[in-house]
Amino acid sequence: MTDTIDQPRRVAGYAPLTARERRSVAVAAVAPVPGVFVALLPFMLTGATVSSLLGAAMVYGSLLGLAAGFVAVDRFHARQCGRCRERTERRALACAACGYDLVERPRFACPQRHTIYLDEGLCACGRRLAALPSPRGVGREVVLMLRVGGWLLAFLMGVGVLLRLLEG
Repeated sequence: MTDTIDQPRRVAGYAPLTARERRSVAVAAVAPVPGVFVALLPFMLTGATVSSLLGAAMVYGSLLGLAAGFVAVDRFHARQCGRCRERTERRALACAACGYDLVERPRFACPQRHTIYLDEGLCACGRRLAALPSPRGVGREVVLMLRVGGWLLAFLMGVGVLLRLLEG
C-alpha cells in the first residue's frame, strides 16, 4: 500500500547493518570467549585440566557472546529512524532527515493490531488508530542481568573452589 495524505505511514523495517557495525557485532560476540577463559583460570590452581577450562570457556563464552551480539544489534537498530530508516547520532532528539521524534517514538495501531503506523489516522481496515505506549529501551534490563550474572558467576566459582578444597 502506498503512502498518501489520507493514509498514515507504516513503520519501516530496519536497514542492513554497515560493515563497521557488523564488525562491532562480531567483536562483541567473540570477545567473551577469551574473557571467560581468563575468568576461569583460577581453577587451574585447583587441578582442573586445560581442556575442561577451554570447553567451559567455549560454552559459557559463546552464550555470553550470543547475548552481547544480540544487544549490539538491538542498539544499532535503535539508532535508526522508524520512518525513513536513516541512521542518527547517539542521543539524537529527532531525525535530521524527516523530523520524526526519536525520544517518544510515537506509534499507532488499530484495536485489531493489523500493523503499526507512525501517524494518526485510519487503519487499512477502516478503524481509528490509537496511540501505543512508548517503547522502552533494554539498557536497564541488560545492566541488571549483567549484575545478576556476575554475582552468579562469583558464587559458582566460590562454591567450586570450596568443593575442591573440601575434597582434599
